[in-house]
Parts: sequence; C-alpha cells; structure tokens
Amino acid sequence: MQQNALARMKTHFPSTATAVLLVLAGAAALQAQPSETFIDTLDVQVVEVDVVVTDRNGRPVRGLTREDFELYVDGEPVEITNFFESELLGQPAEPADRTAAPTADAEPPESEAAADPASLTIVLYMDDANLFPPYRSRLLRRLEKAVESWRSLNARFMFARFVNRLEVVVPPTSDLDAILKAAAKRPKGLARAVRNQRSRQFTLEDINVNSRGCQNTGQLVALAETYAVEQANRAAIAADGLADLTSTLAGIPGRKAIVYMSDGLPQQPGLSAFDYIAQDLCPNDPRIVPETNAAAQRHDETRRFQQLTAHANANRVTLFTLDAGGIRTGLSQSMSFDGRAPSYQNDRLHWTNIQGGLQQLASETGGKALLNSNDLADLLEDVTEQLASTYSLGFSPDERRSGEVRRLKVELAPHAARGRSVEYRRSYRDKTQDEQLAERLISAAYLGSTPNPLGVAVDLGATTPREKKVHRQPVSIVVPEEAVLLVPGDGGPSGALRLLLLAVDEDRRGRAPVRQMTVPVGPAGDVQATEGAFRFEVSVSLAEGDYQVVVGVRDETTGEMSLVREVAQVPSR
Repeated sequence: MQQNALARMKTHFPSTATAVLLVLAGAAALQAQPSETFIDTLDVQVVEVDVVVTDRNGRPVRGLTREDFELYVDGEPVEITNFFESELLGQPAEPADRTAAPTADAEPPESEAAADPASLTIVLYMDDANLFPPYRSRLLRRLEKAVESWRSLNARFMFARFVNRLEVVVPPTSDLDAILKAAAKRPKGLARAVRNQRSRQFTLEDINVNSRGCQNTGQLVALAETYAVEQANRAAIAADGLADLTSTLAGIPGRKAIVYMSDGLPQQPGLSAFDYIAQDLCPNDPRIVPETNAAAQRHDETRRFQQLTAHANANRVTLFTLDAGGIRTGLSQSMSFDGRAPSYQNDRLHWTNIQGGLQQLASETGGKALLNSNDLADLLEDVTEQLASTYSLGFSPDERRSGEVRRLKVELAPHAARGRSVEYRRSYRDKTQDEQLAERLISAAYLGSTPNPLGVAVDLGATTPREKKVHRQPVSIVVPEEAVLLVPGDGGPSGALRLLLLAVDEDRRGRAPVRQMTVPVGPAGDVQATEGAFRFEVSVSLAEGDYQVVVGVRDETTGEMSLVREVAQVPSR
C-alpha cells in the first residue's frame, strides 16, 4: 500500500467519569471539510413544516387543502411546493403479553416503517435528575392506562432517560408494551432530585433567618444568587440532555415527538427567591427592588432554550413538555416559617417560572406544554390528538443559509380561519452537511441503525498501550471498488470517499467530536484499489473501557453512505 494511502485520524476520550455532553452546535467541531461536490450543488432542499389545525374546542380539523394555508419565512410569503395530510390513526393494537421479554431488538430502526418520511416516532423521555421521586412514582403508576390512546397511532415508540448522561433504554419499536415494561423496571427516583425539589425551601428559610430587619440586603441577595446559579446549572444540564436526544433522533426519518417529563425548567433561575426578598421581607426598602431585579436579569435561560428549540426544529422534533408536579401547593400552605412565610403570590411566581421553560420549548417546536393536572391520561390524550392528524407544508428556501435560524409563520387563509388555531414549529435552521453526517453517526451509536449500501467491512485490531490508561485502537476499513462511482477526468477516473469515526464509551456515554477526512480515490486519486477494494488504516486513542465504534464511509459523488458499528474493548494494564 502506498504511503499516502494511510489515512490517520486520532481522537482522545476523557479518562474521568464525567460524561461529555453534546454542545448544541457540537457538529461544528468536525475537521478537514471538503468543498461541496457537483452532485451536492444539484440537490434541491425542501423544508417540511408540520402543522396541526384545531377548532374552537381543541379538536383536530381534517380535510384542508394547500390553498387553505399561508406560509412565511422571515416575514416574507413563500410558495408551498409540497403538501400532504398525514392521518396516523389506525385500529388500536392489542396489548401484548406483559410477561414476555421486550421485542425492541427484533425490529431495527431501519425497518420499512421507520424509513417512511411521513412516519412518526414518539419518545417517552424521563429527566430522572429533575423528577421528584413521589411525582415520578405517580407517573409510572398511571403510565400504562395513560398511553392506551397511543395504541391507535401508526407510530413507533422509544424510551429514554437522563441521569448523568442520556440512556436509550428501548430503541424505536412498534411494541408499546416493551416501553411500559422497561419503565416499570425503573421505579426508584434519585436523592439528587429530592435535594433539587427542596432547595427553594432551604434557600427561603436561610434568607428569612438572615433578614434581621433587612439591614444587610447584600447578604440576602447573595443567598438568592447562590440558589439561582444552582438552578441555572440544573437547567443547563437538562438542556444538554435534550439536545443529545435530539441529535440522536436526527438519523430517524419522519416526524419525531419527545414527551419530556420533569419538574420544570425555570426561565429565570432564582426568580422567586429575589421576589421573596423584595416583596415579602423588605417591601418598604427602596434599595432592594433595583438590586434584586438586576440580579434576576443576570440569570435568564431564554436564549439557551431558543438554541435548543432551533436544534429540535432542524431535526423535525416536536417537544411535548410535562410538568410532573401536576396540581401544585405552595410553601406558604405546606410549611411554617419562624418569621414571614412566602406569600401565595410568590408561590405562583415560582410555578409560572419553572413552567415557563416548558412552555417555551413546546410552543417553539409546535408541541404543547402539559401542565396543572394530576390526570396523566388526559395529558397524553392531548398528545395523541395533536399527532394523529398533521399537515405537512413543504417549501424550497430561496437560498442556503447554513447554521442561521430563520423564523417561520403559518396562517390559515381568511376563508379557512373560522376561529381555528394552528400549531407549528416557529423556526428552522439549515444544517450543514457536516452536522448531518455527524448526527447520523451519533444515531448509529445510540440506536444501532447501520445501513451499509456500499458493503463496507470494518475490522478492529488489537490495542497497544500509548500512555497511562490510554491505548491505540487500529481500525481497518475496506470499501469494494465496484461500490464507488468514479468520474472520468483528464488524469483518469477518480472519486472521493469521506471517512468518519466516532467512539462512544459504553459505561459513561462520553464521546469526543466526530473526526473525519476526505480521500481522493481511483486511478487519478491518492488511493488506488488493491484486490478490488480501497483499503484504509486509521486509529483512535481510547481510555480503558468498552466502546461502540461507528465508522461512516460516504461516496462524495453519489452521496451514498454506509455505517458500520463494532464493539471495542480496551483492557486495563
């Protein structure tokens, strides 16, 4: 093999137990990007906008036509080039034997149903790090009955949870009972979630004890700021988990809906603590309101949630956010203070604030925030109604603006409005090709979807020690010559293969950015075929542990891409 045929790609994994959480624009870390090929420049992009129309009573409206809708991008009207109505209601499926083993593995994500671009995948996602155990137990007790309406949907289902990392418990399957059985096996909550639930109470008690007639307002604001930082950190971790799940779903065609269960996401962390100081403890102090307002404005998660919804919209993911607290009671009603208890207005401000983030995520992605109810069945029936009948409005953007968020607006034409309302995603972001490819590898790592149209073969060799607790893992990649399209040129036929590599730590789900490189192949390229195949040797540096190694190979001329997943075991010395 020629020396220039040896393509070296190196990446390092953290040796600590800290999970590497996905940054919303994490795919931007891809390196050595090639220019677009002539095939890519001829590709016509169609952006699909999923729309739900309801009447005055909240019931879905069916039978509308293309002429009944008006679509705007950044305030300018655009032509609706593609239109169809998706009807996903079918005959309710009979519950399977709950004592049988889950059948999720028997139906891979790349099945015919999942490949349909009009298909629907519903993800039940429990943010266990932010689920108060009593709330969580109540949800699980009522879950089996609550999801009965989902059996009438022609959809696939998935169960995921988040603790310190994203965990895909059951990959996409049509077997809803596999989801219920997996959820029932995880009935316990986390001590961390208990501390989170009680942190507001402890903070207000500390502020009350140290108030001393409001003589030292700086100390009181500092206590509130500590609580605000703590809440902001929790919101950031929750947003990262949702972003990770959204990237994982990018490899699944069709619509995706996430039912996100948590105790809420505060838009302004610590807001009720600042209000408690200004309105309940020190209402007559003219210095305190400007000070607490300024402090509250320093802690605002609105922009973070906007980035998350843009990421979800780019991947055609709708968020249904559920406040697990249901019908809430306030601190002023459930406990006593050795001083001035928080007012009912302060409690309401707290509830509105933690539900504000849930409202934002749902409304910006065309979903619904499911709030203020202890009846889980009613809440999930709302999900069923909204997903059962959807209109898809497709349009071709006037220009590609990779990475830029553009605002969408959908209205009913005057003759079709008649008191009806519409729900839809409020933005879209044109993902770069690099981001799309990276997310396909992430989906393969988590969900096991590994189409291989190019017939790529991958072999992981024996590891060799490099440094403390780090080994070199060689990866051999073989691509059949006949599977690659070579284009005639002055120097002879040539083509290009893009090689991508991702390794995910099985224990910690830590991962580094996807690494990639593009190699010219063929008689006029850098790498010639030997024995009827193009052969590459690459390597990755891995710490001790078990990994899912995903190799992607893309024919840059045709856009055809293969994914191969292998298990790597790096022994301890």
